[in-house]
Amino acid sequence: MAGRDVDYDRPTLLSCGRCGVRWTALSAAHCPSCHETFAGVSTGFDTHRVDGRCAPPDQVGLHRDGGYWLTNGERAPGKLLVVGSDSRAHPVD
Repeated sequence: MAGRDVDYDRPTLLSCGRCGVRWTALSAAHCPSCHETFAGVSTGFDTHRVDGRCAPPDQVGLHRDGGYWLTNGERAPGKLLVVGSDSRAHPVD
C-alpha cells in the first residue's frame, strides 16, 4: 500500500504537459484521460477505471488528500503542485 516515502520532499520529478500538474512521488499514477493523480497504479488508479472508462474518483470510494486520490488507509505519497496561469507552481489541497 502506498504511503509517505522518501519521495515526499524530493524536488518535482514528474509532470503532465497537458494539465500542468507536477508531483514528487515515483509511486504516483496520473491519468492521461481525466488528469486526476492517484497514490498508486494498483490502488486508486485501477479503482477509478470502470469498464475501460474513467469514473469520478469520489464515486468509486476514493478520497482526496494533498491533491492525490487515495483508498482508505493510504496517505499522500508526495507533494502535488499545479502550475498556475502566472507560471508559478501552487500546492494542491
